[in-house]
Amino acid sequence: MKSFDFTYHIQFPKVVTLLSLRPVLWILFMFILTPNSYAQHQDSTQSKIEHDLEILLDEFDGEESDTTLEELLEFLQNLAANPLNINRAGLDELLQVPGINFRIAQNIVQYRSSNPPFEKVDDLTSVSGIGSATLSQIQPYLTVGTAAERGRDLYLNPRYWTGGSRLELFSRMQQTIEEQRGYQRPDTLGGFTGSPIKYYQRVRYRSNHLSLNLTQEKDPGEPLNYPMNFDYNSWHLALENNGRLNSLIIGDYSVSFGQGLLLWSGGAFGKGSEVIRTPIKNERGIRPFTSAQEMIGFRGVAATYGNRLQLTGFYSNRKRTASEIDESTIRFPTENGLHRTLNERSRRLNTTQKSYGGRVRYRLPVGFIGVSGFHNRFDRPVQRGTLPWELNNFDGASVTGYAADIRILAGPATLFGEAAHTDNNSYGFLVGAQFELSDRTDAIMLYRRYDPDFRAIFGSGFGEQSGNPRNEQGLYIGLQHQVSPAIRISTYIDQFQFPAPRFQQRQPSSGYDWLARVDLSPGNRFRFYALIRFKQREEDHRITDELGRDVLAQGESKRTGVRFQAEYIPLQAIRFRTRFDTVRSRSAGESSDFGYLLFQDVRFYLFQNLRIDARYTYFNTDGFDSRVYQFENDLLYVLSNTMLFDRGKRIYALVNFSPAPWIDVWLKASTTVYDNRETISSGNLQIDGNRKSDIGVQARIRF
Repeated sequence: MKSFDFTYHIQFPKVVTLLSLRPVLWILFMFILTPNSYAQHQDSTQSKIEHDLEILLDEFDGEESDTTLEELLEFLQNLAANPLNINRAGLDELLQVPGINFRIAQNIVQYRSSNPPFEKVDDLTSVSGIGSATLSQIQPYLTVGTAAERGRDLYLNPRYWTGGSRLELFSRMQQTIEEQRGYQRPDTLGGFTGSPIKYYQRVRYRSNHLSLNLTQEKDPGEPLNYPMNFDYNSWHLALENNGRLNSLIIGDYSVSFGQGLLLWSGGAFGKGSEVIRTPIKNERGIRPFTSAQEMIGFRGVAATYGNRLQLTGFYSNRKRTASEIDESTIRFPTENGLHRTLNERSRRLNTTQKSYGGRVRYRLPVGFIGVSGFHNRFDRPVQRGTLPWELNNFDGASVTGYAADIRILAGPATLFGEAAHTDNNSYGFLVGAQFELSDRTDAIMLYRRYDPDFRAIFGSGFGEQSGNPRNEQGLYIGLQHQVSPAIRISTYIDQFQFPAPRFQQRQPSSGYDWLARVDLSPGNRFRFYALIRFKQREEDHRITDELGRDVLAQGESKRTGVRFQAEYIPLQAIRFRTRFDTVRSRSAGESSDFGYLLFQDVRFYLFQNLRIDARYTYFNTDGFDSRVYQFENDLLYVLSNTMLFDRGKRIYALVNFSPAPWIDVWLKASTTVYDNRETISSGNLQIDGNRKSDIGVQARIRF
């Protein structure tokens, strides 16, 4: 029998009933009528984030990725909510701002050393390399702050730790309205043990030097027997920016070093429309972990000390979930964090993973050089699978890795690279150069080579395959040219090879892809871009030979995508956006599939503090191979890059209400109706019918 789950008593109709109380509506009505300049600033910042994310994610294929980007999304949202003080931010902090490359960050630091403090962010145009276009791109993430500095003698003063205090209380509920198969089956027959509500809550306190956080989440289908019995709990206590002690974190944290070949747990973008920025990683070092991605971070203690010479050390001891082969052997731990059925719950947190490592980094006058390393041990040996693409996977109980990385300025070029080695005598390396060919033209070239059995279990290096870098070599070339203030051209080409079988393939393969994009912005009220992307890869398929035998052959799969998007702002309170996307896909040995997507969305303000986003999408594809994607506006910290295939319509509306600077409320409702389906999804997620609807509500209070 299903255990009692208190979330059954928090269904959305009851939430709506509570919100319908007349006194509450009267208070909200009074807030709506109150002018709120804060909302205007909030929207310009949020619009900038959405624009950055869409450029970075519009070619991201979630089906080809074994990682998610939730933590990276939250990082950008937090950066915008807590802008960097350009009079005090260090080189590493400046490099996290979208639009600031290594050369610009270096120029800002050098400018500060011989000039008075910046009085406003617009003063950055005095820095070499920052023009009006770059300033517009980076401005939402920056502030000038205050010139006052506190010394070490204030460390014992409570005001030192509470200066710049911010308290955030956050709660979110999401649910699929239609009943899925897992909620119809008894849990003894493989059904879900909990309610269909996804619940997330967070409490975080931050000041200039202190961070305290508690994040809790329950996924759909997981039980929640009492208010504190969440399936996932994450916490940390962190000291930040305390002189030479850059950071000290106890609890959950992420580690991101070098170019990500060996240690990178904070999420990373892959290839996309942003052809220059994404191939180069700007390390984030150790950072407090706040997202709900359950199995990608570390849990223990970590610290970074130093200035020009920085020393970092970390230790982690955490529980993981893994499938058991027998009492003494497991598969590699999963990363989805789902514990919904009795079977999934029986192996919940059944494995211990201990990791420790560190980094030494020295800042040169023209760049950085660093050395990193780690050792990891599971309490039971991991056994890899026996399929051809699994033969080079990690196995055993432990792994040790070392890496060295560099980034330096050399005239008009930024040179970067990393080389890594793991104890099974396998290697991976990446080397590249970014060139500022002129004030209007940037180029990048990058070569990577990862052995098939490279055991970088915490890595996330750049490549065609997402996730841990291994079994790949390739050459990437990107170019971006500002033809005029209104016209920009971006393009890349990437040639790649897989020396051993990749996922679901039985022999080595190769391929290439290229992208070209033209952006047109003749004024503040109109934007247009056109994009074309082509990818070709070798893949296995079955054929019948001249003797009538069924044999395995290798052919070419091809996928071509063309997109046109226009954005128009007729009034300050209204924005229209129209997109047409078309795809042609052909798997090896198969005929071509076609698909297209057409959407129209609108953003408008009923009042300054009440924003509504709505979109209608029509899609028509021949099947999964010709699937299409659309980046959607969603609840705060929720990443939504929706995949659509077959034929149908999708509608969503998102309401963001800010009755005061200290409170925000979001509500999103969406539905997808298929014209040629009688069921949606499969297994426990199957819905009988042709409609899938979702609703989400969240609130944030800040002090």
